[in-house]
Amino acid sequence: MGIKDFFKSFDYLLAAAVIAVSVFGIVMIYAAANGPATPLSVVFSDGGLWRNQMMFVISGTVMMLVFACVDYRFIARFYVYIYVAMVAALILVLIIGGDDGTGTARWFRFTVPFFGVVGIQPSEFSKVFIIIYLAKLLDVTKERFNHIIWLGLILLTVSAPLALVMRQNALSATLVILFISLVVLFTAGLYYRTIIIGLALLVPAGLAVWYDLQRAAPLFIHRILQPYQLLRIRTTLNLDAAHPDHVQQLQESLYAIGTGGLTGRGFLQNPHVIFGHNDFIFSVAASQFGFVGAAGLLGVIALIIIKCIYVALRAEDMTGRLIAAGVAGMIIFETFVHVGVAVGILPVTGMPLPFMSSGGSMIWGHMMAMGIVLNVSLPRKKSMFYEHIHEADI
Repeated sequence: MGIKDFFKSFDYLLAAAVIAVSVFGIVMIYAAANGPATPLSVVFSDGGLWRNQMMFVISGTVMMLVFACVDYRFIARFYVYIYVAMVAALILVLIIGGDDGTGTARWFRFTVPFFGVVGIQPSEFSKVFIIIYLAKLLDVTKERFNHIIWLGLILLTVSAPLALVMRQNALSATLVILFISLVVLFTAGLYYRTIIIGLALLVPAGLAVWYDLQRAAPLFIHRILQPYQLLRIRTTLNLDAAHPDHVQQLQESLYAIGTGGLTGRGFLQNPHVIFGHNDFIFSVAASQFGFVGAAGLLGVIALIIIKCIYVALRAEDMTGRLIAAGVAGMIIFETFVHVGVAVGILPVTGMPLPFMSSGGSMIWGHMMAMGIVLNVSLPRKKSMFYEHIHEADI
């Protein structure tokens, strides 16, 4: 594909939707960190967290465009190396990573010009890497991955990054990687009998977990979850009996959303919300722009998801289809959990809202993923950038 054909076939609507949500996130991060009635002029003159986010979004957009130009099949050829690099980074961050203040090492910290000290979180990139790895692996083994031995080996390789991310106490990232893996496996054509057997095993396991959560002294759940994670779940299950300090985040979130009404309180008129720049950024947006603004935001995110699903349905090979489906699954799960936490139907967890929440690793990882989806969406004619490289050349 020549440059003219590339620009002619490029999915501008999908790219514009991603950039629009990201830019809106910059504005909401500023709003979350500033009090009511702040003059609009300081949004573009004051420094702070929003400025770092702006740099991440700009650099992330460049990354998205670069990955949109590189043939996804060329990237997928390195799926084994991508997997090894992912596992190595997750192990290394546990050894030399920076403490986030809770005794957990999740970041590599670097000093970068214009950005200052930047924390790279491997678990965020692992979401994208596991998609590429599984997409290519299931394509390579499509004639046999449903056999019990092959399926067991595939699940074993997925369990390694899951265990390492869980070791970082990053429960939200662990759940995302698990959900992505299930979506990719299902899209690849997992046998229905395997799905039924899996559900038959999950139902009693879920009932056992539910029973254990009701006990004053849990039998096993406390060995899986950290005390603060268990407390969050129990708080959600019984809000009336919870200590006021344990529900402060949720109360602030619900108050912010509730006072937004239909059209919102107005820009920069949002009440304070703990972690409003990150884990509760949806509440900040809903407070300022109300139900209409929140619905519009979710509508644009839904457009991104629908476009990813459409790309998956039209992909010319299994690898492309699984990559697009995996990215769609990632955005669906993250959005559902983030909004569910904000409105109080799910336990509080550190789940970012895709493209909006503060964090360079999240922005870069998601922009990278969208760049690959944009490349999958391109019609395959003759040769595109890197398409001329054959398997024998690697």
